[in-house]
Amino acid sequence: MQATDNQEQPRLPRLGSEVRFGDGITAGRIRALNDGGFVVIRGKKRVRRLTLPYSSIAAIGNRVVILRSSKAEVLEKMSGTGPQEKEGTSKKAFIREIDEHLALDNPERAERLARVTLYLLSKRLAAEDKKQLKKSLPSGIRSLWAAVEQPGTGEYFNMSDFLIPIKKQGRLQSMEEDDPAF
Repeated sequence: MQATDNQEQPRLPRLGSEVRFGDGITAGRIRALNDGGFVVIRGKKRVRRLTLPYSSIAAIGNRVVILRSSKAEVLEKMSGTGPQEKEGTSKKAFIREIDEHLALDNPERAERLARVTLYLLSKRLAAEDKKQLKKSLPSGIRSLWAAVEQPGTGEYFNMSDFLIPIKKQGRLQSMEEDDPAF
């Protein structure tokens, strides 16, 4: 039936394809395809995530996607309207994002959830893992981490030991994804 519609389906890029800006500079690789756009991850040490609309694609080759805009134009647009980079995420923005994602309408409750989660994570991680995590955290979240950090064992503990305190502190009905509060 689609052959009779005479409508051309837009061609989607492939996961893992290399993405280049219009000026030829490599932007990264496609890591996710969403309804409204695609996610490009670039960098190894300093990872950056760019979410771009499909309309920004100028051409799709075999394993290469070329964008319409140059690197400077894309990054300028992203800095003004896009999600904040890792370095710019404040504690308040982090708590607000948790609050909105869980539909709590209670920033204090969202902060309690963040604190207990980070506390339990700090107890679980070995010293070297904590050091790496601290380096990668934005300054706002790093301050939250510093307030709850505990000596870690690096030993595994089961999932219920991790989730039950979070559920209690957040006064959540369940920890299932289909729960509206999750």
